[in-house]
Amino acid sequence: MYKITNNLLDINPNQYLMPGHSQIRSNHPHKYRQISTSHNYYKYSFFPRTIAQWNRLPSNVFAHNSLDTFMGALQDINLTIAPFRHLQ
Repeated sequence: MYKITNNLLDINPNQYLMPGHSQIRSNHPHKYRQISTSHNYYKYSFFPRTIAQWNRLPSNVFAHNSLDTFMGALQDINLTIAPFRHLQ
């Protein structure tokens, strides 16, 4: 998701991702609107699953300006980075 958000992949984020609703209590401004689905086969596919994980990240993770430091920040907050491995 980091690579898509930061235009490091040839995927137009505007085609697949909608900015999340701005909330005062939001923990970071990089949230995306969760994709609603009624089928498990789509619910657990890349975008719905990854958006849910992405939206739960703390704001300090987004202070990093490279993929390496972003991945390091994920490790620092003790997240399981296995779901993010495909982004490397």
